[in-house]
Amino acid sequence: MNINSKPIGIFDSGFGGITILRELLKLMPNENYIYLGDNKNIPYGDKSKKEIIKLSSKMADFLINKNCKILVIGCNTISASASEILKEKYNIPIIEVISNACAEVNKISKNNISIMATDFTIKSKIYLKKIKENNKEIKITQIVCKKLCPMIENGWESFEDRFEILNNYIKKINSNSDSLLLACTHYPLIIKDIKKVLKENKNENRNNIKKIIEPSRPTALSVKKYWKENNLLNNNLKNKNRLTIYTTSSDKNKSKNLLNIFLNNEKYKLERVNLD
Repeated sequence: MNINSKPIGIFDSGFGGITILRELLKLMPNENYIYLGDNKNIPYGDKSKKEIIKLSSKMADFLINKNCKILVIGCNTISASASEILKEKYNIPIIEVISNACAEVNKISKNNISIMATDFTIKSKIYLKKIKENNKEIKITQIVCKKLCPMIENGWESFEDRFEILNNYIKKINSNSDSLLLACTHYPLIIKDIKKVLKENKNENRNNIKKIIEPSRPTALSVKKYWKENNLLNNNLKNKNRLTIYTTSSDKNKSKNLLNIFLNNEKYKLERVNLD
């Protein structure tokens, strides 16, 4: 198979990486895509680094065996814990979300930013380190959002207390922050509700957020930039948007219902896979 026609592989602890996939589909409609979500083992945010490396290595092995030409880590937690190890282990281009998110932060936020993320991502302090490499004076407030990722994976709108839970996290935003970084790829899937609660808090003078930053678009642009520079874009119009999604979840119907919401009627083939 010609390398240009090989698929782009995206993987995540669940379906959060769909936010990046959606941007890739817009930017590079002629590419073939394989998406892998480890929905069986989500959430990753409360796992140990050793566990995350083990699980993400299994996903990388699967996608490489599917002949993918590049791997995109569609997960902040995996990017924080395993990206460097995966890059050393595999002889394939690997693009992660954190460096792209930080580059976007450095373009937009100069003084004060709040970050919403999983427990592991916050504890790793990777965003603190990378953002401050370019701006030592910036003030950063980190907010652990343990409940959001599992709630999104299990049907966000089915939780009657979702706005109360979301509000409890958003109330922790530093009142002087002008930007909010969504440092979990799941969170943009509920962006409308996040904006709604932010507006309510702003009306009560609890925050001054002017810009929401999330890594899906910058990461997708990074993938396109790499392939353009290396002349590896697939220009075969017959292969437009050939997408296969694999999930480790035993509930295929639940996965399909979520994907139909997240993918906005994009055509895809869904398969279940066992990585054990």
